[in-house]
Amino acid sequence: MNTGTHLNNLMLRPLSAAADSRFLNRRDALGALGLVWAMVLTRAGQSGSHPLPDASVAVFFLLGFFNRSALWLPIALGFAAAVDAWVVTGDITAYCTTPASLFLIPTYATVWLAGRFARKRRPTAVLTTAGIAAGAAFLISSGSFYFLSGQFPDLPLAEYSRQVLIRYLPPYVAHCLLYVAAAVVVSHAARWLRPAAVTRRREPAAHA
Repeated sequence: MNTGTHLNNLMLRPLSAAADSRFLNRRDALGALGLVWAMVLTRAGQSGSHPLPDASVAVFFLLGFFNRSALWLPIALGFAAAVDAWVVTGDITAYCTTPASLFLIPTYATVWLAGRFARKRRPTAVLTTAGIAAGAAFLISSGSFYFLSGQFPDLPLAEYSRQVLIRYLPPYVAHCLLYVAAAVVVSHAARWLRPAAVTRRREPAAHA
């Protein structure tokens, strides 16, 4: 390699690093927007017949897991609140809209923090963390609903817990795990495919 080529490589390397950084930021933003959109679609669909379960819990976990910026937590919370407000406008009873709704903030923050904790861990550990976080989120959500919604004045806590845990906890955790597992598989597949694509892009430049 001659001196001119070496100098060119030194000059282009920072530019390449900056381009990679911009690409990563753009990719992170697009991925986060895709996750938020998935939450909006599945969350809004719960008011009617919808083939997919609500992905909100999994989306908050994945936002913490995949994205560096903490700004996506309040952004996703805002979208979740907007969807709920839109759904309530068509539902006069608004059974689920109570003071307990404020506890959706710690509910989703819990799984988001768990997603950040699960970074750089093996897929099995990621799924284990997601399952534990989903269970904790369920307890926060259902517990606050019992105490603050005013819907269960005569129902003992033990009976409420028994009914809710048996009926709702298993699908709540299972749906979260299914979404997270699918996202992890897609992420790993994209990571395996990307080096080949990068190599093909760089080959013409190397021969130029």
